Amino acid sequence: MRDLRRHQRPSDAPVFDSGLNVMFLAAFPLVLWIFQGSLSGVATALLEMGLFSVALRLISRGQELQRAYDLAQVATAPKLPRKVIGSALIGIVVFILAGHHFPTLVAPSFVGLVATGLSLTAFGVDPLADKGADNPELLNRIAAEHAWDQADDSLSQITDRIAHLDDADLTLKADATRAMVMGLMRSFGTDPRDLARISKLVTKFTEILRAETDRLERSWHEDNYLFARKRFILKLDVLSESFETHAREGSQRSGRDAFDLEADLLLDRMPRESAA
Repeated sequence: MRDLRRHQRPSDAPVFDSGLNVMFLAAFPLVLWIFQGSLSGVATALLEMGLFSVALRLISRGQELQRAYDLAQVATAPKLPRKVIGSALIGIVVFILAGHHFPTLVAPSFVGLVATGLSLTAFGVDPLADKGADNPELLNRIAAEHAWDQADDSLSQITDRIAHLDDADLTLKADATRAMVMGLMRSFGTDPRDLARISKLVTKFTEILRAETDRLERSWHEDNYLFARKRFILKLDVLSESFETHAREGSQRSGRDAFDLEADLLLDRMPRESAA
């Protein structure tokens, strides 16, 4: 589930909640009570304002988590029911206020329960169950999207480095290679076994391409940069062809993957081919 956290991250954008703002204004008479009441009345008003502030803050945070939960494809239910607790605190505030006007606790208790119920009706209860965690198809799709994003980021970093060399043809070729790799990767869909195999091929391809880019950059401002450029293009062609072949065939060998072995053989063979 670690890879799925980004699918349940709450939005950082502020959201105007008119209901909470109206409830905040409803506490204004408590401020007047501080200046007009007795010492015990002032203490009660401060307690009421404190409870009411905590209640509104809990409900506000609960609303944020609710919006994130509704937008997410996969999400876990909040461990702390903030909206329920906030509504209960509002009921307690109303109970205390009503207790000053009735000789018994029956009426204040009823009014407090009504206030809690109205708050829950207005803002709802917190999500009670995890969302999407029991849907294998959805989880596989999200895992595949995460793998695609990681691969695309890694390849984009390499193509950006090549673009900084200010060679239009080389940049175009690198971008085309990245598009080919990502197109093949996405064509395998979301099956976990296919995804694991193609991800292994992409990882090895990226490692070799990154090493070759390091080598090209070191030679770019030297006298033999044309030879380094030709070597890089040749190796990129061979690597791309080898990757596409093994990705489409889907063949595997015991122990080391076929593409892994061929890539290492290519590394040993390239210096001799370049020298020739």
